[in-house]
Amino acid sequence: MKYWTKLIAVSLWLSLVVTVNSWPQISLTGYFIATENCPALQSFKKGTNPGNIGLTPDMAYELIGKNKVEASHYRIRVKNADPKERWVSASCGFIITDCKKSGINTGSSSNPDSSLPEYLLAISWQPAFCQNHPLKAECETQDTNRYDASHFTLHGLWPQPESNIYCNVSNVNKNLDSRNIWAQLPQPDISPATFEDLIEVMPGVASYLHLHEWIKHGTCYSPTPEEYFVESIMLTEQINSSVVRDFFAENIGKTIRVSDIKAKFNEAFGPGAGDKVNVKCSKGMITELWINLQGDITSRSNLSTLLLQADSVSSNCQAGLIDPVGYQ
Repeated sequence: MKYWTKLIAVSLWLSLVVTVNSWPQISLTGYFIATENCPALQSFKKGTNPGNIGLTPDMAYELIGKNKVEASHYRIRVKNADPKERWVSASCGFIITDCKKSGINTGSSSNPDSSLPEYLLAISWQPAFCQNHPLKAECETQDTNRYDASHFTLHGLWPQPESNIYCNVSNVNKNLDSRNIWAQLPQPDISPATFEDLIEVMPGVASYLHLHEWIKHGTCYSPTPEEYFVESIMLTEQINSSVVRDFFAENIGKTIRVSDIKAKFNEAFGPGAGDKVNVKCSKGMITELWINLQGDITSRSNLSTLLLQADSVSSNCQAGLIDPVGYQ
């Protein structure tokens, strides 16, 4: 009898040990935004890191879970790692979670905050724009060697909601702007270096688009036009330096699907980023991308974070032509 009693006791103890050691992680749905170059571990208890994988600061990673309610580590997926599922220290970044999906109260204030400012970044595919506006000055001079033949151009960065316009603008300038008499609007005070960058990324400067954008939208964005244009250019350049722009350039003259554009945004800026992009089409051509952003923008902001915090949006078309330079 004593033998069986001891055997049962040992079995129960072993069962308890196994249960405790294999206690499941708390599942989460969302993203982990890295702020440090920390190791991504297969086991944080053992410190194992196959492939010597590290986080890339400002990169968004798919969030899977956490080790306990007051998390010391988060479980994420790292795209090019083997195995992909890794543990990272909670001190290496912050999380953006969807509480409706996870059903978990993280005890964290890192969920998207509706009090954060919202913006719409509008970028154009200039050959398609010129197809519809051939008499614009910037369109009369467009050729295949110019930057805007194969890169996105800046239309504007618009504080939301859309009624948030003309902040502290005189009635005279409002009237000039609303009547499209942009050439008579005051010149914004920006540095020569910024203006040089603006000419490249916003060819509409030739038609005084920058004067219109500052008066209508920029005045509600920042106290100075320098800040407004520097940060607008910075955001556009992040897209032009990504696989999104590469995908467009490689498919000039071809019709592409909106779903593929969204997939490229996910690849470049993290899972879910493509859901924040409204692809605008006209006459069978892709003309613009309207991109929802949320968060405080500075000259060092990362587009991934601004995208992931923003609201999702639908598109008005399913596919469109990447128009080449020249009139069809």
